Amino acid sequence: MLPADNHEQIEFSFEPDPISDHFIVTESNVLIEAKTNLTLHEERLIYILASRIHPEDTQFKTHFFKVSDIAERLDIKDKNFYKRVRDLIRQLQDKKVVIEEKATRSVLEAHWLASARYFQGKGLIELEFAEQLKPYLLQLKANFTHFKLWNILYLRSSHSLKLYKLLKQYLPLGKRKFNSIQEFKDFMEVEEGQYDRYSHLKNRVILTAQKELANKTDIRFELEEKKVGTRVVSITFHIFKNHKMTEREVLNDGDSVILTEPIMDLLARFEVKKKTALELVSQYGEEHVRENIKYVYEKKQNQEVSSIAGYIVKAIEGNYADSKQQYSNEEEENPKVSTTHLNNRISKLVFYAEQVIKERVQSEKVALEELYRDIWNAIDQNMSNREEMRCRPLVLEDLYHHHGKTVFLQIENQQLKRLAQQSQ
Repeated sequence: MLPADNHEQIEFSFEPDPISDHFIVTESNVLIEAKTNLTLHEERLIYILASRIHPEDTQFKTHFFKVSDIAERLDIKDKNFYKRVRDLIRQLQDKKVVIEEKATRSVLEAHWLASARYFQGKGLIELEFAEQLKPYLLQLKANFTHFKLWNILYLRSSHSLKLYKLLKQYLPLGKRKFNSIQEFKDFMEVEEGQYDRYSHLKNRVILTAQKELANKTDIRFELEEKKVGTRVVSITFHIFKNHKMTEREVLNDGDSVILTEPIMDLLARFEVKKKTALELVSQYGEEHVRENIKYVYEKKQNQEVSSIAGYIVKAIEGNYADSKQQYSNEEEENPKVSTTHLNNRISKLVFYAEQVIKERVQSEKVALEELYRDIWNAIDQNMSNREEMRCRPLVLEDLYHHHGKTVFLQIENQQLKRLAQQSQ
């Protein structure tokens, strides 16, 4: 329980802790997979507190927050928000996190908070994490995940927040598989008896989260279902960086940053490697590079590509910003030029080829030859449609599957050979 207020006369000679969307949360992967037992508001509050931990901290510190700041970030708009926040903290103090440590074959049950103090008349709250959580939040050197606070503050579903963390953890691998629907429900802390039908789970949890993550976080995902007959027995999430959100987060004031930031720093923002950046600036000049970065930012920031760095490099090399090349906006719904449609087509071709090989309908060599021919035709047709409709050229980073990337490079090499022959 919160202690009685005996601190009315305390005068504070410091500023309360700020809360910023851009503060970074770092937590152990073990904690991500733990049973948190938190509501959406409680979890937001925990991550606001976690965002105030610094990498050099060796002990938990007490942190002071304005109640009004907490209420604003938790989207509590009642006139009596002081009481709402205080009640929330009281509930949080009774909650326990259940952490399963496979390495030690142990299960830890710990309270989230060591203490909480509410200063009446001051509009301040003092919070401190429980000591038992130190191994999961302090001095993390391996097996951790970090993200900026804005990724979880504006999600409207606790399931969306949980799924964001579970997928963010696996972003470097590009996918996360759950071997059964029950395993997924356990990780997601779905209550027993809730969403017993997979269709309900998919519509109310997975698809809701898919939309929220795509619109509000730095990752997005595509769902793959494995079926036995008509029953879904396992699910795999294919995880991608959500560049339309990360660009907005990096460049809130895009034009001024692009025009004023040192060119090497600007390229580094978009994860262009230093060696490549130096070559681009040396070959094309600073003005050319800036103009094409600006073009990508203004015209293509909603285009879903797997590597924004590769996209920008292609724009600079192809001079997409050249006023003589007025590319039309792409219609993602138009299957003739849609990268999503193209990737789905390639995935279906690959799946069919794998089944043919598995069932020994054709030899692996013949099946792969046909696969590469069909992928070639699909990519070549997409390229032709783009040129005809004045869309930007297709780039390697538009393709997700490695077979698609391999064929694209073959097509590109063939085009380069033709250009070389024409120039001789």
